[in-house]
Amino acid sequence: MSEHVGIVGSFSTAAMRSPGIAAAGAIAALLGFFSANYRAIAGSTGQEFFNQSLLLFGASVVLTVLAPGLAYFSQLSFLWSLAKEVLHWERPFVRPSRTSKLLNLVGIMIQLSTIGIVVTSIALLLLGGWQFLLLAHFVSEKNILP
Repeated sequence: MSEHVGIVGSFSTAAMRSPGIAAAGAIAALLGFFSANYRAIAGSTGQEFFNQSLLLFGASVVLTVLAPGLAYFSQLSFLWSLAKEVLHWERPFVRPSRTSKLLNLVGIMIQLSTIGIVVTSIALLLLGGWQFLLLAHFVSEKNILP
């Protein structure tokens, strides 16, 4: 169990970082694309695609920054729940108390929220990419037409 906990922890850290790194790279690429195609985009419907894409990528980064903080609080809840368990002289020697059960539930709820936030961050990253593709299509169509 302890071996698997370490592996799960390393995968969860990577899962929380990956959307943020991808979204930050996407923002840089989007700004470069906008800079190169400013005349075709500015003041047109393409600017709406740009704004939506930038907003979605930015929101993805914000959620990715929020996720590790929530994971920290879930781990604190689990630690505090262990500290609130009651010690006994008979088997089982350690018994959950009402407080430890409540803190464990809080930790689980925060964990589930963190998973939802990371999945939402990935979804926002995908939606931002879709808006970027619409922007690229708009620019390519505008450059073809006289």
